[in-house]
Amino acid sequence: MAATTASLAGLATVAQLALYVRGLVTKITGAAETARQNKLECQNLARRVSVIGDLLLQLQDPGVAQPLAGLGDTLQEAHDLVVACQKWSARRKFLYADEQAERFREVNRRIDSHLILIPLLSHISITRRLDQVVPPSPTSVLLPVAPTMVAASAVVASGSGSRSPQQQYVSSTYVPVEFASAEIAFLTGNFGHVLSEDGSATVYKGRLHDGLEVAVKRLKNHGPRRHEQEGAFVAELETICHLRHDHVVPLVGWCAEDEDRMFVYQYQHTSNGTLRDHLMQGGSASAWPVRSSWKARVQALLGAATAVDHLHRVAEPRIIHRNVSSCSVLLDESWAARVSGFGAAVLQEQTTGGQLVGEVAGTLGYIDPEYSRTRRVSTASDVYSFGVVMLEVMTGRPPSWEGKDPNTLAGFAAPIIEGGNLGCVLDRRPSPEPTPGQMEALKLVAYTAARCLWQQPQDRPAMSNVVTNLAAALGLLIDGDEPKRHY
Repeated sequence: MAATTASLAGLATVAQLALYVRGLVTKITGAAETARQNKLECQNLARRVSVIGDLLLQLQDPGVAQPLAGLGDTLQEAHDLVVACQKWSARRKFLYADEQAERFREVNRRIDSHLILIPLLSHISITRRLDQVVPPSPTSVLLPVAPTMVAASAVVASGSGSRSPQQQYVSSTYVPVEFASAEIAFLTGNFGHVLSEDGSATVYKGRLHDGLEVAVKRLKNHGPRRHEQEGAFVAELETICHLRHDHVVPLVGWCAEDEDRMFVYQYQHTSNGTLRDHLMQGGSASAWPVRSSWKARVQALLGAATAVDHLHRVAEPRIIHRNVSSCSVLLDESWAARVSGFGAAVLQEQTTGGQLVGEVAGTLGYIDPEYSRTRRVSTASDVYSFGVVMLEVMTGRPPSWEGKDPNTLAGFAAPIIEGGNLGCVLDRRPSPEPTPGQMEALKLVAYTAARCLWQQPQDRPAMSNVVTNLAAALGLLIDGDEPKRHY
């Protein structure tokens, strides 16, 4: 009888603690919405603790009372930290940025330590989240050896366990969410399917629980450049997390755990590689329309231009991309263009003559010379870079090379085009002898590209004007009855 009374008293304590902790979770998530400093860190912390709040009502074991009390203390500190971010001035943020970053890391570490002491809570959390993922090859998955993780993976592999609609990774609109490293290892088959790799990242293929194929971009840790890379990761995440446009690669989620920095994109929107891939490969293949069709090339340019125009005029907040190139234009399963690569993006400021930046960002051959000289970037800098992309599409040549003068495509092709000799530099793969209708359209595209490359930023067209000219050129190609091709 005494044991039963003690047990009931314990349950009452757990219930009271659970309500207390759940109240703190509600306060943290509410405060994060109005944070003025460290907004991304506050939002990430709010997402993390909201999962805890959803699970607390299921706890019935008196043994979790002590860990819950400790978790309550940590969440109270987390709440105070988020509230402080509602009030801080820009000067105080600058002076104490490192201190605040360390406080966020410490709070997250302490939350982890408390959860380890609550086996039931850890088990429910990991089981529910991993149950949303369908691994491409369950037998190849390697997970951490923590007992709760092993138990959770066994539940998923066997197909048992309950699903929670509130814990879906992606809704019909695919709102981006944060993934754990173990979850991404699971959905990619322990990083077993490499799509591509370069000096900065490796891209893997995976699959979510609803069958959606994803491309996981895992950034490489380059030691001395780690601080620079971390800044680029945060900038890209802040830029694209809420960005929605038909010609921007949509973000499914991200991971920022320990040393891992990863982005998760919808694979179908990246499945045909980059515009550069198709322009720089030799030969001609009717299966690849961007290599063999002027209409497909101009359609790709028009799609990318509408995305950049959206960044400049419509997106909230408005954005300067700073790294527009043929490598940042991806082609989806239907060959439509999707702009990506927002690691150097900056928010527009209300300035005249461009806004001053610390370092010049971009890719060799695409960087606006005025921006490079003055370190003042503007939407006209993106226009210049896009002009180079247009020249690539027209000529099939790379943006820069070594050993010759001029050593950039802009310096080589623009004067020829402005001299009225487009035929001398035109790529012959789509059409060795363009029809008069095609040639009229291509001259309009080439003329627009040359205008984008004018030396003075104020003399260049706005992206909205580029969109108008590309749409007109595409109309000419369609009206000109370009020879039909079977893709």
